[in-house]
Amino acid sequence: IPRAICTGRDLEFIHSQLKHICGHSPEPQEEQERWTIFSENGSEGYRWNPRKKDYESWFEIHWPKEPTMDTVEAFGKDKLGSQGVFLIREHTVVVRHPDWIYLSPKVTRYMSKRSHDKLKTLFHHNGWLDEFSIQDSGIGNVILPKEAGKGNAMQRWAKLMKLPLKDLLVIGDQPEPGGNDEDFISGRNGTGFTVGKTTPYIFPLPVLSEAGTRLIGPEGTTALLGQVRWGA
Repeated sequence: IPRAICTGRDLEFIHSQLKHICGHSPEPQEEQERWTIFSENGSEGYRWNPRKKDYESWFEIHWPKEPTMDTVEAFGKDKLGSQGVFLIREHTVVVRHPDWIYLSPKVTRYMSKRSHDKLKTLFHHNGWLDEFSIQDSGIGNVILPKEAGKGNAMQRWAKLMKLPLKDLLVIGDQPEPGGNDEDFISGRNGTGFTVGKTTPYIFPLPVLSEAGTRLIGPEGTTALLGQVRWGA
């Protein structure tokens, strides 16, 4: 079964994780060829090239010319003050918080949502929301071009694999409005499952154990992939 990882992390981090996963497979080479990488929240995609024995770029969504990343950072710092730590990546801007905030999960979630609301107000005021999305991961925010995003990445992958979009099984944990999996697991870009928060809608579906209890986090992801792998 072809597999993909779609995350806000950068390529270097994802590649290191896949090396670990594939290294524990009885068929490391075949395992690597199964994976497609979508990094920086779907801003870029990579596929395995057997001849080069490495992942090579398949597509990338560039940051628009205006406003520049530096402009966004300057406006954002003015809006968030000392509570916003800005990390400029190749295609996205990540907004974190000072380290002490992460000592409390409850405070972290509160500050992440608060920053999301402030950033969205800022972008709306400056007329930037037509070009950008602001997504809340629960531990920080990601600012990315509208053409990027995990949902759009799944649309591109379905076309590449020549599969109906509904045949893609997608798993995430932040489906709430503004969450970084909202479009990804909403049912619009694949058949969505949640291993985190739930919504009042049909999708995303919960992951259930054999006893009918809801599974969350890595336990839910592992259980669901196991069911797909063995055809359960």
